[in-house]
Amino acid sequence: MKYAYTGIIALSIMIFGMTIPGVSAASLDDTVLVGDFPRDVDFDYALNNLYVPNYESGSISVIDSNNMIIKDTIFLDESSNPTKIVVDSNRHLVFVSDKISGVLTIIDGITGEIIDSIKIGDSLWDLDINEETGKLYVSDLIKNEIIIIDTVNLEIIKSINVTASPWDVVVNQNTNMVYVASGTSEIIHVIDGSSDSLIAEISPGVTPWGLSINERSDILYVTSWDSNSITVIDLSNGQILYEIPVIPGVWQMTTNQNNGVTIISNEHTNELYLLDENSRQFQTISVPDSPQSMTVSPTSNTVYVVNPLENSVSSISYDYDFSPLTPIIKTVITDDDSVNDELLLEVLDGMAKIPQRSDVDTDLISGLLQNIGVTGEFDGNGIASLLIDDYNKKKESQPTSVPTPNWAIDLASMFSDESDTYSIPQTVDCTDDFSDDFSASIRDIDNADPFKIWINILPICAMT
Repeated sequence: MKYAYTGIIALSIMIFGMTIPGVSAASLDDTVLVGDFPRDVDFDYALNNLYVPNYESGSISVIDSNNMIIKDTIFLDESSNPTKIVVDSNRHLVFVSDKISGVLTIIDGITGEIIDSIKIGDSLWDLDINEETGKLYVSDLIKNEIIIIDTVNLEIIKSINVTASPWDVVVNQNTNMVYVASGTSEIIHVIDGSSDSLIAEISPGVTPWGLSINERSDILYVTSWDSNSITVIDLSNGQILYEIPVIPGVWQMTTNQNNGVTIISNEHTNELYLLDENSRQFQTISVPDSPQSMTVSPTSNTVYVVNPLENSVSSISYDYDFSPLTPIIKTVITDDDSVNDELLLEVLDGMAKIPQRSDVDTDLISGLLQNIGVTGEFDGNGIASLLIDDYNKKKESQPTSVPTPNWAIDLASMFSDESDTYSIPQTVDCTDDFSDDFSASIRDIDNADPFKIWINILPICAMT
């Protein structure tokens, strides 16, 4: 198709770049004080317990998530610096790393008793567990290793060397694959949990600090501390799907595997970004000072956020508006065979990729729209639908033919010589895509018809 309608596209791109259809409503339910400089949090869903390692207090705070009160404080060795934490909710076991001593501490989540403390490395940082196999994966920042622990027998299975600074470790519970972010290189290592061996590397294009997997859609979110984007990767092939621009300062993430919402904290802006598995747009929640680690409730839209500078943990309830913008565009591309203007569809798809915030003054935007004759409440989805409807109407009313312009004749003549023989029709058929003629010309270049090549390449009908 040679027709393209661009007037409303420019307006829509401008508007969509400013805001998002659908605003996330959130409420700060409660905040509880814990020990000094809490660095992480995890959730035992069966016990409704939150476990928080206090890095400078040498303790673990146990919080009742139902009413956000401290129900227990577990003191470790006085010289310990509990750093990161992960919970096996099936067996109610709590595993705590220590960045300074290299000690792994195992706690009974029901009784609060310390089961064992084992020195397994030099500088233990992040850790994650496959609750099905019982294997625990722990990163060592000094040795640049991933230490694999059999949590049934509390024995080291093996250690795997990786590129420098294994900063984040996540387990895909569905596929039994383990992903390791090397924070000082542009590499994500892939470990097969069945063979406990490195099988691949993914290049995210940034130095990866944070990882989170949406197991429903098999995609990986990647953050980098000094980067201005979140990278989204298709785990089926390791390829980058797209990037979502953000303000630098994003690092830690968590994904609610039940509803597909991924939550990212930004320490610089004191915000949480919410993304759903079908959208390339984020919604925003303002939170207390410098949020870091988070965990989510699988049964409610509640996120628990660690605030290290405030020595606290906050519970936040949110309402998430799933944006239908991207599926609308996919439907148009997939179901409407008559829509084949790739340029227009690329613009539409690009609009869906634009990162958009929920805290923009929509009343202001509505006022701007009224100044150009558009009335009513601002509705991004409505604008997208109007754009598609308008395109279809313009497409139906386009001319079936236009006179052959002189500039097309001149261009064809520039690429011909006296031996060429071709005829130039008086009109151009706007309903013919000339694909067969063009392919034949490329295959038989000696007998190519310059006019037919140019008529196929140039948007004559659209420009006319």
